[in-house]
Amino acid sequence: MSAIEPGGAPAQPPADGAELVYTLGSSRRVRLREAEAELQGLWETASREAEQAGHEGVVRVREINLVVYAAGDAVAERVSQVILRLAERHPARAIVLLDVGLPAPGEGVTDSWVSAACYLTAQGERQVCWEQVTIPAYGKAVQLLDTAAMPVLVPHLPTVLWWPGQPDFEGEAFRRLGDVTDLLVVDSAGFSHPVEGLGRLATVVRDESRGYHVNDLNWARLTTWREMMAGVFDDASRLDWVPRIRRLKVVFGAEDTFERPDRSTPPAASRALLFVGWFASRLGWGPSTSEWWMEGSSMRTVLHRLQDDQRDGATGPDGPSGDRYSVEVVLQSEALPRDASGGLVAVEVEIGGALGDDGSFVLSIGRVGTSCICETRVKGPADGQITHTADASAVPEDRLLADELDYLGPDHVFEDSLLIAAALAALPGSSAIGRET
Repeated sequence: MSAIEPGGAPAQPPADGAELVYTLGSSRRVRLREAEAELQGLWETASREAEQAGHEGVVRVREINLVVYAAGDAVAERVSQVILRLAERHPARAIVLLDVGLPAPGEGVTDSWVSAACYLTAQGERQVCWEQVTIPAYGKAVQLLDTAAMPVLVPHLPTVLWWPGQPDFEGEAFRRLGDVTDLLVVDSAGFSHPVEGLGRLATVVRDESRGYHVNDLNWARLTTWREMMAGVFDDASRLDWVPRIRRLKVVFGAEDTFERPDRSTPPAASRALLFVGWFASRLGWGPSTSEWWMEGSSMRTVLHRLQDDQRDGATGPDGPSGDRYSVEVVLQSEALPRDASGGLVAVEVEIGGALGDDGSFVLSIGRVGTSCICETRVKGPADGQITHTADASAVPEDRLLADELDYLGPDHVFEDSLLIAAALAALPGSSAIGRET
């Protein structure tokens, strides 16, 4: 239930294997109403001991309240390890709401585990400190977890709600926690039904009455892929390729995120849809009234885009008549070798020739063999072949979360991308996209 056991040693090694030198480590079970006083006492004791040893006193720094809803002990343990690593960039009052998933031994939510620790940075120059209150609930008492969190929130600090796994978007606890939240962080890779879950998340984003912003760790995993694709068009001479795009193909493997309790590795379908949503939103595309259909091992649908030149009555590259042209979207799930990286595997953009020119070419971004290195290749009529490489390794969960906490404001690009991804997920036939391989 805690990253630090009562003896003061880490419950398990840090995710990256580094050894941490602890200068304080304590975990105690106390009555929930005594949690704040217990933490205050721990820090006062730690500061006195440091001063007696001739060191600087322990400084208790907290940037945010980080409230985490953990469904089960395994999730709570994983979350605790993330919080431990997060402290170096974003020291927080972490409040883990633990849905134990067992019948209630008593009534209500009365106990908590209070943990605090400081460790030296790798350079040994300064101490990084963190604190965590874990509040377990059993049976029907789970419905009171949000209420139990309120007294241990630090006043006047922004509050972030991180909900790993499948959030209960329609639940009262989710709504009430949202009332005190500034930023909601989810991970669509961990949804029970990732494709369908994008639609439910989009409903939250469309709700104008919400008082918080929304981010998705799965969106953050696309950063390298989005940067590589956008980088191709940094050269203004290639912007005329955009209206000639005919087809977008995204190949994806299994998720490369975290180990699930059932050890399953579903396909990274939601990540693929988010990439399509991003690409489409940046270029002004939208879903047609079409559907998804199977062709070979791929799922296909059609997007439409309004042409600027066609608005003026000119003839676009696809000919006169009509003010929209079609772009085919192809999603392909691949079963990869055991040693291959998961997530996205390749993105291909087929670009037609200029008006009156039958020549076409392909812009591709893909992994090199089974490695985490991605390569961009463009073979154009004048450019020849251009190659760019980048590291697309899986990013640890604590770093993804830390990146999201750097900015607590809205991410409008994500929201636009999500809405298109959700619209694609709502098309008939979309359920086949998320089938496990």
